[in-house]
Amino acid sequence: MKQTPEEIAHANLAFGAYFAKTLSILGVEKIFFSPGSRSTPMVIGVERYSDIDLIPVLDERTAAFLALGQSKRKKQPVGLICTSGSALTHWFPAVTEASHSGIPLLLFSADRPPELQNCGAGQTIDQQNIFGNFVRQFHQLEVPQTNGNYRDHLVTVLKSAYQKSLDVNPGPVHINFPFREPLLSESASDIDFDLTGFLTEHTANIYPHSPTEISKIISSSEKLLIIAGQYVEKNHLKQLYSKEVPVICDSLSSIRNTDDASLILRYENLLRDQHFTQKAKPDSIIILGPLPTSKTLRKWIENTSSKRISIEPRGIKVDPLSGESIDCQISFDQLSEIDIPTQEPGWLDYWQNAEEKINSKMTNAFSDELTLFEGKLAYLLSLHLPDRSNLFVANSMPIRDIEWFWQKKTSNRKLFGNRGVNGIDGTLGTAIGIAHESEHPSFLLTGDLAFLHDSNAMLFAKQFKGSLTIFVINNEGGGIFEHLPISGEPEFEKCFATPQNFDLSKLCSTFGIKYSLETSWSQIIEKIEKPIAAGIEIIEIPTNRKKDREIRQKLLSLSTDTDA
Repeated sequence: MKQTPEEIAHANLAFGAYFAKTLSILGVEKIFFSPGSRSTPMVIGVERYSDIDLIPVLDERTAAFLALGQSKRKKQPVGLICTSGSALTHWFPAVTEASHSGIPLLLFSADRPPELQNCGAGQTIDQQNIFGNFVRQFHQLEVPQTNGNYRDHLVTVLKSAYQKSLDVNPGPVHINFPFREPLLSESASDIDFDLTGFLTEHTANIYPHSPTEISKIISSSEKLLIIAGQYVEKNHLKQLYSKEVPVICDSLSSIRNTDDASLILRYENLLRDQHFTQKAKPDSIIILGPLPTSKTLRKWIENTSSKRISIEPRGIKVDPLSGESIDCQISFDQLSEIDIPTQEPGWLDYWQNAEEKINSKMTNAFSDELTLFEGKLAYLLSLHLPDRSNLFVANSMPIRDIEWFWQKKTSNRKLFGNRGVNGIDGTLGTAIGIAHESEHPSFLLTGDLAFLHDSNAMLFAKQFKGSLTIFVINNEGGGIFEHLPISGEPEFEKCFATPQNFDLSKLCSTFGIKYSLETSWSQIIEKIEKPIAAGIEIIEIPTNRKKDREIRQKLLSLSTDTDA
């Protein structure tokens, strides 16, 4: 039976109410949305009928990266709402990053009804399964109805989506909602909010492998090495630090915020040192989550012929290297249950002594002025970042400088990055998302191109609540390309470095953001130790990418040889 306009409008409003109330009960706290007409039932539902924080963002792409940043920090699903047509396509970069990083996002797209599909209707594309395999689940709902069956189905789908986003392999989930006009009703009568019966506790994940099985695999290993990915935390390994096993960790792992002697941070130098690598071959390697960015580390692992055990709680393969690895699926909380066999005498000592030699040389090098070498900023951040602060690191050179030059220091700082697909897109938006409403100061380390690529995220500055200090390393182009053979070719500047002519001070002024240009290390240290109390501050640091490449090469060539 054909619905009247009044019935359609009431069904849309009832949908919005059930949609909002269900998400609120499930535990959703924030939804970012971009303005649009077709999404009215969802937006009005959340704003009127829930306590969810509904945050408007002009640009869908920025909204998605803001949601990604929030979810990274809070470790819970964050929602996104958009209108129909091209709107949701702007989510794609953030969705791919969330998919590969295992970050839960709830994607709620509005759509035209079936009768307006494939007929040239405005603002209409085929939105079904548009994100393909980058989402953990996709649901296509029918247009809202006033009957109880539709309500029950809606609640069931939302519950399933929420749980799936937090599954063993967390990630984004997409639900597409078609709406007929009129989109809004003035009456909210006869809307029953009793949804308790439809919501149950999320069942605990069951892992197919056990620590006992892993213990058997490594039972005869006398030269064991642990490589910890970015999602491994300090508490996961605290039981293993006394086992005389060297630990290499990802640049973003919280393990870096400790001074434990087992921790090896100068592995980029050590694994380039032939004298060291001749004696440092492990018989087994336990890899916890995705590998660090270092190509040197990956190449060395392949050349060791060591037994590799890859542990990934999400149940996906994350070891991209040649040769066989044993894939195990347990939670990182279970690592303490693994029995580590007695190690060969001097095994850890050899790594520690080599680490100390390199670190002493590097500390001496950084004690010099080094002009405005951009890698020194990573070094200083490791020493001077306030306790409990957040640091988001852009891809390309910043993440590598953190990996190469970060120093040990016990603290509760948190490091973040978009390492799922390693793009520079969404850098600023994700950092703002992490910092927004955080109780502690946040920082962003980025290059000029990554910053400009996402500069429209500054539109959120007036809504931003928190403290975010942004260090923009301006080396006039893509510094990472200087490390490639192409850097010596005549086409390099135009086709690869792509320097941009822009005035960052004027850009900041346009958005009402505090700005300063700093060329003194003492002033930069002060900006780190005493960040802005509230709002966003951008600090531009000019560097020379060609000189930086030379300095990096010298620092990374430091060896265990006392004369080198």
